[in-house]
Amino acid sequence: MHLARSMIIEPILLGLTLAACAGIRVFMPFFFVGAMTRYAHTPAPEMLSWAASDAGFLLLGVATLVEVMADKIPVVDHALDSMQSFIKPAAGVILPLALLQDASPMTAWVLGIAAGGPLALGIHATKAGTRVASTATTVGTANPMLSLLEDAVAVGLLVFAAIAPLLAALLVMMLLIVVVKTLRRMKRWVRPKREAVP
Repeated sequence: MHLARSMIIEPILLGLTLAACAGIRVFMPFFFVGAMTRYAHTPAPEMLSWAASDAGFLLLGVATLVEVMADKIPVVDHALDSMQSFIKPAAGVILPLALLQDASPMTAWVLGIAAGGPLALGIHATKAGTRVASTATTVGTANPMLSLLEDAVAVGLLVFAAIAPLLAALLVMMLLIVVVKTLRRMKRWVRPKREAVP
């Protein structure tokens, strides 16, 4: 029983870490799964086996590069955030679901819908809101630096996911605390503006 639980805990931690990463860069965690399968000989979940295929891996690599580069361009970054408002939560559901589908289908669905999707959405909303505030206060000049910081966080999450899933999960918890605090500040910032409108 203890062994069975430990075999489920690691995919849960990894799934939530990948969902958090999807909230920042939607294609990067899928590319990570493909890379781990191809170069670290880690078995890919059946639902994500396409990510390790030649065509799938190439497309994910190109998509990741395009997303990272486009996010550095003011105005384009806002358009990207708008387009990904539904894609990122969907990715947040799919990644934990795929990792746990074989071990525990019920846990996989619950984790994906109740945790993975909302986690990715919350992180995406924080990212998009911070970018809007940056554009308003710096006319977009600080946006590329914010984007580089987001890249570093996403890559850091994936590195720790590969070598220390528990530490990666702790980083996700810290990121979640930042997200909650940021969303509360944004809510307080938006409320006076709404009240000021006649």
